[in-house]
Amino acid sequence: MNLLSTAPLVLRRRGGIATALPIIGFTASTGILATVLGGLGAFASRAAAAPVGDGPPSAEASNLSFLMSCAIVATVLLVPSAMGLGSAAAKLSLSRRERDLAAVRLVGGTTAQVGALAVADVLAQALIGSLVGLLAHLAVTPALTALDFGMAPFTVGELLMPLWAYPVLVIAATLLAGVSAGIGLAGVAISPLGVARDSRIVRMSVVRLIVWAALIVLFIAAFQILPQIVGGIPNGIGVLIAVLAILMALVLGSVNIVGPFVVWVVARIIAAVAPGPALLVGARRLAADPRAGWRAVSGITFGLVIAGFLTLTSMFGNMDETASERALSTALHTGGLLTLGIAAVLAAVSTGVTQTARVLDQARVYRSQHVAGATVSALQRARIAEIAIPLALAAIVAGLSAAGLLAPVMSGGFSLGAVVQYIASAIGALGLVALSVAVSAPLVGRVARSDA
Repeated sequence: MNLLSTAPLVLRRRGGIATALPIIGFTASTGILATVLGGLGAFASRAAAAPVGDGPPSAEASNLSFLMSCAIVATVLLVPSAMGLGSAAAKLSLSRRERDLAAVRLVGGTTAQVGALAVADVLAQALIGSLVGLLAHLAVTPALTALDFGMAPFTVGELLMPLWAYPVLVIAATLLAGVSAGIGLAGVAISPLGVARDSRIVRMSVVRLIVWAALIVLFIAAFQILPQIVGGIPNGIGVLIAVLAILMALVLGSVNIVGPFVVWVVARIIAAVAPGPALLVGARRLAADPRAGWRAVSGITFGLVIAGFLTLTSMFGNMDETASERALSTALHTGGLLTLGIAAVLAAVSTGVTQTARVLDQARVYRSQHVAGATVSALQRARIAEIAIPLALAAIVAGLSAAGLLAPVMSGGFSLGAVVQYIASAIGALGLVALSVAVSAPLVGRVARSDA
């Protein structure tokens, strides 16, 4: 079978929503990555240019080293989430083409041809989304110069990445999408009926839970032990920050490893004891596809972890004795709010895309259940149960992860203001999910009543 002759079949577009959702995900992912990395570069350039002399350092110079460490932490918190959104967009793009994959396979296409065409489609959408994301990054950068970090305002030139970094970022984002699509294909049985039947192999192991817990323990141990080891080493502080940043990134990455496992276990338990049909249906859907269920709330999970870190910055709010302390307090407050704001944007896009995509993915199920007698309101209740279970688990996993990362520096206890701020941030993040559910709710009735 000729690969070129089958390409138009797979690469054709099925409609505005199906095409726009993955591109929106790639746009947000690349745009936020460029903005975050540009900000980190701005702090790095300021720190490198800070004057070193015999006299007392200025307030800005004395704070730059610490702020650079905070910028690294913020980058470590945000980059995995942005990359995760890009990976989710790739898998979403792949799922939009399952009927086409089945058609190509049924008319004689080989497994390699089906895989190559599917990955090519994902790469095309990733490239378009990445380029649009860079344009969005360039558009919002001038507004970021108005932020007050307790020092001379950043210029647009400082907040932009080097020119060579932009094509590298586009290539990296596109390749990441291709790799994610390839991994996604590995979970589909690409046989003449395998794709059409959505034959996915659900493999969940307790090793996921062990890895997550072990990484948190390792981070806490490293935070306690490494300062004593690197204390006498030249540039020991830099080594310490780098190691802790890597461990922090691993902990955050492991959230998306343990999440599907927890959803799978809890969903199976709830399905066994569910008192009503809505909860039973929602739990069985999650047990059948726990990764998709977790993907729908993964952005909110990172948002809640970021909110936990924001409580730490609020504890520096009383540093107002000297100009240096006032500047540091201003920088921490601004940086914390900016980090939470970026995380909220990631969560909004991720939640909106994945929730809408799940309705489209399950369109045939909704139609068959509606034809069998289920009312639209009953389908909505089942969908709410399908969302509420991973959402509650996400709040628990995020809270435990944030507590583990903050435990080494919060030995003195939480202040009341910090607790109130975390609760307010968590309510805002959870409200964002509720809003995304409400926005996509009318689509359930539309697909259920559709004859297509």
